[in-house]
Amino acid sequence: MIDRILSVLFLRLKMAKNEAETGRLSLVFMFLFFSSCSCTDNEFELLLSIKSSMNDPLQSLSNWNLSLPFCQWKGIACDNSSHVAKIELSGKNLSGKIPESIFHLPYIETIDLSSNQLSGEIPLNFSSCLSLRYLNLSNNNFTGPLPKGSNSQLQVLDLSNNMLLGKIPEEIGLFSGLEYLDLGGNVLMGIIPKSLSNITGLQFLTLASNQLIGEIPRELGMLKSLKWIYLGYNNLSGGIPIDIGELTSLNHLDLVNNNLTGEIPSSLGKLTNLQYLFLYLNKLTGPIPRSIFSLKNLISLDLSDNFLSGEIPELLSQLQNLEILHLFSNNFTGKIPNAITSLPHLQVLQLWSNKFSGEIPKDLGKQNNLTVLDLSTNNLTENPRKRLWIRPAF
Repeated sequence: MIDRILSVLFLRLKMAKNEAETGRLSLVFMFLFFSSCSCTDNEFELLLSIKSSMNDPLQSLSNWNLSLPFCQWKGIACDNSSHVAKIELSGKNLSGKIPESIFHLPYIETIDLSSNQLSGEIPLNFSSCLSLRYLNLSNNNFTGPLPKGSNSQLQVLDLSNNMLLGKIPEEIGLFSGLEYLDLGGNVLMGIIPKSLSNITGLQFLTLASNQLIGEIPRELGMLKSLKWIYLGYNNLSGGIPIDIGELTSLNHLDLVNNNLTGEIPSSLGKLTNLQYLFLYLNKLTGPIPRSIFSLKNLISLDLSDNFLSGEIPELLSQLQNLEILHLFSNNFTGKIPNAITSLPHLQVLQLWSNKFSGEIPKDLGKQNNLTVLDLSTNNLTENPRKRLWIRPAF
């Protein structure tokens, strides 16, 4: 844009009708020219400071030198005005600390330093980089707390699989433009902040594999754009909020390996786009709500390792897209429903360690693609082998 303005001013200088006009235009031209030069020079210096702060055993930054314009350096992409817009250095085995100077680049929109060996704390100033839209620092060795701050322009924030400590700050809600937030695989503690409900456009939320405690905030039900929730492998307690049933765009709900109690809310039956429902390794009780069997898009349903009870209704036949059904290690009773034989895509069926009784449906495996079947440790009249393989899985 500045280059275009400079070109226009240069033409107007050549066409100026008097000395006064020439003088005025000359001053504007010189100001913009030197401003443009200093900005480019500043970017060049910032990039060199970034290079000097990191160890580069694979020589991925070998052409970061004066022999080429920085827009031609490896891992750098520029915008139409030759300003640095993107740094993409994923999987380059870079080590050392990430310098604050990387967030001083005035036009930077994307920074991807994922899958390296970077360490130390994430600079506090990353939230003040208002041009930034995408930040991926996942799969490194970063330590320390999550940086506080606010940035309503950031759309993607992935800090997963590091060693970040402490609580998720309430200020996380100030990142109101986020569509993707992944803080999984760290050592984060404390509760899930209710302020997440301020991020109304959030589509992907992962806080899994941390040490979070407390209840799942019912306020998550306000995030109508959510398509993916993964809160597994924490120490969350209490019930599953009925408000989760308001997230009608959701296709993946994973709350596994927590200390969740109470019954599965029937409101989950309103999640008509749901494909994956994983609630295993909790302390859930009661029957499976009949509304769950109306989720016709379900591909995988895993409710294993809970204290669920009751019978499995013939309504199971409505889950025509189901491929995997895990209900093992519960207290289910009654017969194995004949409806299981009519699920055309079923590949894995694990019902072991329950209290099922009666006969095994005689047509089981004839109308579907069963690969793994385990009905052991039940009260069935025909005793299956401990692990029955219908077809070897390779």
